[in-house]
Amino acid sequence: MYKKICLAGAVILLSACNQYRPGIVSQTITQTFSSQDAVIDSNKVARVPYASMSLKVDDGPLAFIVLAWNENNIQKWLTADAKMVATQNGRIIKTIGFADNLLAFASSEPDPLAQPLTIKDGQQWTSQTQWQSGSFHAASVTSRFQWAGTEDFTIVGTTRNYRLLEEQVSSTTDGASYTQRYWVDAQTGQIVHSEQTLHPHGPVWSLTLLKPYS
Repeated sequence: MYKKICLAGAVILLSACNQYRPGIVSQTITQTFSSQDAVIDSNKVARVPYASMSLKVDDGPLAFIVLAWNENNIQKWLTADAKMVATQNGRIIKTIGFADNLLAFASSEPDPLAQPLTIKDGQQWTSQTQWQSGSFHAASVTSRFQWAGTEDFTIVGTTRNYRLLEEQVSSTTDGASYTQRYWVDAQTGQIVHSEQTLHPHGPVWSLTLLKPYS
């Protein structure tokens, strides 16, 4: 029942954008969400008329996720089993339906990822995060950015060279530290792949942009 409600909600949201007809959206979501795919190929990506990404949490299954809503530069993506991942500037800012969920993410300063190509080595940024992992938690974290050269990365059969940006994060609450990585298009500044840890001691979320929103 929960899955049906979420999928119906996705159809309503999409139709509210006046971009898609509900019947077509419903059919596409049902077909796309039929399973979590171990292999995502270019044919499947091309068949789906919406922006899409792949998602992997730690050693879990590789999931094909579809953009259901885009508003105020926040993208909301749905998984096959009706979980939701919200991103902004390539950063995960909220999740719903997972065993470990990011409830809120905020900062009084603009996220440097909004313009990644302007980031300088050693640049710092402070943010606050709240999450649910068995119980409610909150922490303030400080990020320090560093460019780590370039690296080849393959997306649905096409290999390109990207700039690699590392974000070294430390919690001012308990001193925990971790590193996030972003593969950045050197021409457009678009983040095409990332490995993110949403909070101290959390799992690694890997996101790959398959078809960008346009």
